[in-house]
Amino acid sequence: MKNIEQIRALHAHRFWNPTDERGKRLLADVKGEQGGDVVRGLSSLIITNGLLATLAFAKEKKKGYQTLMEEIGRYLSSQGDDGRKIFASATNTLDDFINMLTGGNSMVLQRASAESLAYLAYLKRFRAT
Repeated sequence: MKNIEQIRALHAHRFWNPTDERGKRLLADVKGEQGGDVVRGLSSLIITNGLLATLAFAKEKKKGYQTLMEEIGRYLSSQGDDGRKIFASATNTLDDFINMLTGGNSMVLQRASAESLAYLAYLKRFRAT
């Protein structure tokens, strides 16, 4: 059985090293305006404003913010991860992610926020250069 650190690292590594064309196209969106690094700023946004407000920001900004927040949603709803899954069904879009958070109780939001921050740490460590 894998521990949670292994699971986070595996998902983050797969995100930055996609084998399909769709994944490779998504990576092109991850650079922010004027070449800024989107993944570096998301943790601060979540800590300062909360996960729901960060999702609203990502929905407004689009591109890299949307791509990374959708990836976090997919990670939180992924199957087969030794009980780490937070959402009952798949979240493939920001709207799915928002609906899962607003439809659940406050413990779901709290768990999703904490796990999002932990996963973002690996996304930062493994990010493509």
